[in-house]
Amino acid sequence: MTKKFTLPTDLYPYQVEDADRMSNGDNFFNFSEMGVGKTPTALWVIEKNHYQCPLIVCPNSLRLEWARQIDEWVGVESAVSLPDTYLRLKPIVYSLIEGVKYKIINYETLRSAQHLEILTQMPFDIIIFDEIHKARNPETKLVKGIWKFLETQSRAKVIGLSGSPIVNYPNDLYVPLSFLFPDEYPRTKRDWNQFVYRWCFAAYGRHGPYIYGVKNIDALKKELAGFVVRHTKEEVLPFLPEKYERKVILEMPQEQKTVYKEMEKELKITLDSGEPLWSPNVLSLLTRLRQINLDPRLVGKTTPSAKTDFLVELIGDTDEKLVIFSCFEGYIDLLSRLFHKVPHVVITGKIPVDQRMKNVTRFQNDSSIKLCLGTIQTMGEGITLTASSNVILIDRWWNQPTNQQATDRLHRIGQKSSVQVIIPVCKDSIDETLDAILERKNKFTREFFPESTVRQMVIEESGLRLGGIEV
Repeated sequence: MTKKFTLPTDLYPYQVEDADRMSNGDNFFNFSEMGVGKTPTALWVIEKNHYQCPLIVCPNSLRLEWARQIDEWVGVESAVSLPDTYLRLKPIVYSLIEGVKYKIINYETLRSAQHLEILTQMPFDIIIFDEIHKARNPETKLVKGIWKFLETQSRAKVIGLSGSPIVNYPNDLYVPLSFLFPDEYPRTKRDWNQFVYRWCFAAYGRHGPYIYGVKNIDALKKELAGFVVRHTKEEVLPFLPEKYERKVILEMPQEQKTVYKEMEKELKITLDSGEPLWSPNVLSLLTRLRQINLDPRLVGKTTPSAKTDFLVELIGDTDEKLVIFSCFEGYIDLLSRLFHKVPHVVITGKIPVDQRMKNVTRFQNDSSIKLCLGTIQTMGEGITLTASSNVILIDRWWNQPTNQQATDRLHRIGQKSSVQVIIPVCKDSIDETLDAILERKNKFTREFFPESTVRQMVIEESGLRLGGIEV
């Protein structure tokens, strides 16, 4: 055991108050910002109310993080589902025999009929859905599996946790609401459609609604107020050091600029091998331009890169720990090879989950590890990287909450220094277009601005061409 904290003594007053509120009455949401301590608050709800068979449902990458926090806050081991498809629930089943209280599974477990058959027989008395916004499409096998599972757990208290409950539009809330309050929000696609009609502007076609706006948002917030707690870091953690952005304007070397313009105008480039690389559609073109903008080596063209050269210089000029995010796993692999002489860890989708958590621990505790390299999709949620106060978004995702969640791996409880977010932007590139759109989004529409819309705006404002026809 490695218990470090005591419940509720080591909680902040707002966490104790939240736990008290979440303990009274029915099911509850905690939609507080990332980094304010939703996990220990949920653990105190379990311990305070003496629940005996809690189930934690979380993304696969967070299974071991939950086990670590349970160890540190409660001082007990957890039964954690295995990555193996056939033996996944073996630790959960054995936990009932061995008296292991906490049970942790990943969302994908609830897609399987075989796993559901086992889980529906277990007497869970409280179920915590972490990152509950991951389940929001009523037509997926995952949501249908969770609905079926919850039908057998009507006596269990249900709590949903998320720092970004609305990823695109308010309809994202319906499925989480149906998990907690099925009488008011029935678990059917028809009722989801009625929710869309009530709170969203949408055009209905053969493939369902196309949502393009929000309506009655104040009324929606009022409707949710009775069973939601939400805090911002600024509100409850005024002592937390500030987080500030520093944009760095870069200019591509001529060779990189030539490759970029060639792809932008001609939809193809010639590789070092002499073979042409085509980009058959606009979304593919966007991806190719983003890769060339990072480093042309990602598409098989050996030329200098403004961003890679910037990182080489930055890493060479500092002894401080640095965290570097990219959307492209291939670029993280490239950086790992490039900086092989610099002690570093890598956290991407192809790194086994167990090893990812070991890498986090090494970065946090080993002063010799200078770099943490990872993808926004994998390293951008559920872990703590407060050993560093400098983070580089070498490229960014299509919506601001995802980018913010990544930088909040550093800007959270435990951070003792101001967090510097460095954003390199290549002049006259897709970077500038995305930068302007994300700034407008952040200023005017906040989280109600979907990734698909950002991509479309990038296409339109960049004037990208496809087959000689401007899009």
